Amino acid sequence: PRRPCPQDALEVTGTFKQCKSNLVKEGFDPGAIRDRLFFRDDARKSYVPLTPGTFAAIRDMKLAL
Repeated sequence: PRRPCPQDALEVTGTFKQCKSNLVKEGFDPGAIRDRLFFRDDARKSYVPLTPGTFAAIRDMKLAL
């Protein structure tokens, strides 16, 4: 899959609202996003990197956020 480049700034509309449609399309798949992603791990009580395995568990509803 095509990996988008990291963004330095968010796109905004003419009235300075954030353009969220591209972010929604990208989702949070670590295989599709070049930026590092993290999620809150309640067991560790800290933020940990989102791995492809963790993403699959979330997608398959084996791990709740």
